[in-house]
Amino acid sequence: MDHKHLFKITPYLGELQSEKGTEIIPKYCPYCKGGQHHDKGSFALNRETGVFNCKRGTCGETGNIYKLAEHLGVDLMDRETYFRETKPKKNYKKPDDKFNEISNDTIQYFKSRMISEETLKKNKVTTDSKGNIVFKYYLDGNLEFIKYKLPREPKKGESKSWRESGTKPILYGMDECIPGNPLVIVEGEPDKLTLDEVEILNALSIPSGTEDFSFIDTCWEWMEQFDEIIIWSDNDKAGREFQQKTINRLSGWKLKVVQVNYKDSNEMLQQITKKQNIEKAKEEIRIAIDEARVIKKEFITDLADVRRKQYQKDEAISTGYQELDDLIGGLYGGQLIVWTGYNGSGKSTLLSNVLLNGIEADNPTFVYSGELAKEDFKEWMDLQLSGKKYLTSHYCPVKRQDIPVPNPIYFEYLDEFYNGKIFLFDTEDYATDNKIIQAMEYMARREGIKVFAIDNLMTMNISGNGDVNEKQGKLILKLKQFSRNYNAVVHLVAHPRKPAPGQKRVDKYSISGTADITNLADRVIGFHRLTPEERQKEQYSGFNNLMIIFKDRKFGVYNQEILFYFDFFSKRYFTNDIEKVKEYSWTKKLTQHDKTLQELHEVRAECPF
Repeated sequence: MDHKHLFKITPYLGELQSEKGTEIIPKYCPYCKGGQHHDKGSFALNRETGVFNCKRGTCGETGNIYKLAEHLGVDLMDRETYFRETKPKKNYKKPDDKFNEISNDTIQYFKSRMISEETLKKNKVTTDSKGNIVFKYYLDGNLEFIKYKLPREPKKGESKSWRESGTKPILYGMDECIPGNPLVIVEGEPDKLTLDEVEILNALSIPSGTEDFSFIDTCWEWMEQFDEIIIWSDNDKAGREFQQKTINRLSGWKLKVVQVNYKDSNEMLQQITKKQNIEKAKEEIRIAIDEARVIKKEFITDLADVRRKQYQKDEAISTGYQELDDLIGGLYGGQLIVWTGYNGSGKSTLLSNVLLNGIEADNPTFVYSGELAKEDFKEWMDLQLSGKKYLTSHYCPVKRQDIPVPNPIYFEYLDEFYNGKIFLFDTEDYATDNKIIQAMEYMARREGIKVFAIDNLMTMNISGNGDVNEKQGKLILKLKQFSRNYNAVVHLVAHPRKPAPGQKRVDKYSISGTADITNLADRVIGFHRLTPEERQKEQYSGFNNLMIIFKDRKFGVYNQEILFYFDFFSKRYFTNDIEKVKEYSWTKKLTQHDKTLQELHEVRAECPF
C-alpha cells in the first residue's frame, strides 16, 4: 500500500487508542462511532494492506483504504486516475543562456536599492548586451525562464520589463527553497532579492504581472511539497487584487498575508534604513513576516468589515441569447443555477449551447456529463459549434436516409477551439459527488476555471449517511458553497419526478428529490418541448420550445417565458436569425481551400419533423 495514503488519512480517524504492530486503532469506529454504548477500540486499519474492519456486531463495516477515504471525505486518488483534461501539456522552449556577466551599472542600480553584489551573484543576476538586467529562473538546475528589466524608469510607451517568449513561467528562486519552511511569494524580483538580503528563507517572485497566474499551473506539483505559503503583495490596488485571487487559487495550503504600510519589501528596506539604519530595517521586515496574518475561515464577521460589492467589476457571462440576457443579466460568479425539464425537453442541449457561448467569450469550462460518453459529448458539441453551414451528411442504411454529422475537414479547427477551454470529468470508475467536487476544486484552483456544469444530479453516486433527500441536500450545500468560495458559475441539471395526471409542463416543484435543490439555487430554469397541440396555437406557432424562468434571486425575475426555435441539423436553439446562423471564432481561421471543400460537403439530410 502507498504509505502516503496512510499518512494522509490517519489524522481524519480522530484520537488514536493504540498502534499495535501493523494495525492502527482509533478510539472510535469512524462509521458507527462506537454505537449506543460508545465502545472503544473496535475498529482497526491495517497499515500494510489498507484493509479495515469494525468488530462491533451491529456495525461490522469492512473495506479498503479507498472506501474509508471516501467515507471520511479524504482525497487519496491520484488526479490522473479519475480526471483527464483534454488540454495537452504545453511545450516550452529552453531559453538561450548567453548573458553571464553582470555590469557595474547593474550592481550600482541595485546598490541604490540596498541590495548587495553578493546577493545579485547568488541569484545569478546578469546584464545583457544593451545594459538591461537579466533575471534567470532555474528549476532542478535547469534554466527555464528569463526576464529582462530596464535599469531605470521607463520612458513613455516603453515597457519596464519583458520575458523571453515561449519559455516556461515558473517562480524565481525555486532551487534555493527548503521544504519544511513556508514559501514567501512576492510580486517582483527586487522584492525577492530584498528578502534574500534580509536572510528570509524560501523567498520567491512571480514571473509576470499580477494578472498572470500561469505559474500556478507550472509550479503546482513542486509547491505541493510545502505546507504553508506567505503572500506579500504590493500595497496598492493591483497588489490587493492579486492577493485575493492568489488566496482563492491556493486555498488548499495554509496561507498567511503580510500587511505593512509600505508599497513593497524593497521600499520598506530603503525607507527604514534612511530613517534609522539597515539592521533596524531588516528586523522590521522579519517581524512583518513573523506576524503575517493567518487566512482562515471565521464564523463571525463584523458587518462593518465586510467589503462592499464593486458593481463595475461584477462581470457577467453572456448566455448568448439576447432575450435571456435581457431578463437575467447573464451569468454571475457565486451562482448555483438549476436546469430542469422532462426527458427529451432539450434542457441538456440548451445548456451545452450556453456553455459554448461562454467558451467563445473566453470562459473555460469544466463539465461532468453522466449520461453521454465523452465521444458522444464531443460529437454533440461539434454539431453545435459547426452550425448547419459547416456540417456534412452521412448515409445511415438502417434509417435509409442521410443524417447530419460533423465535417472531418474541420476537426483540426474544432479541436483548436476546444484546447484549454473545455475539460471533462473522465473516470472509468463510478462517479461520486466527492470525486467530482474534488476535480472541480482542482480545476478552480489550478486552472482558474469559473464555469462548471453537472449533467446530471441523478447520475451521481452521492456519498454519506442518510436517505436520498438528506444526501442530496448536503450535496446542494456543497455546490452552493463551492460557487461562493471560487466565485464560480455552477450549472446543475436536475430531472423532474414523474408528472401528475394531466400535467404537461414542468414547474418549480416538479424536481425530483429534496426541496433544497430549488430553495438553495440562485436560479431555477425550466425547459419545455412544445407539444403538437400547443404548436397549433397562435402564440406558439413556428416555435419548438418554451423556457420558464421560475426563480432568479439576483433580479427577482419570476415565471417569465421565452420561446425558442430549434435547428435539427446543428442541435442549436435560437430566438432570432442572428443566433441561428452564428459563426464561432474558429471559422475565421478557415483557408480558401477549406471553404471550397465546404461547398462540396453541404448537408443533404432532411429534418424528420
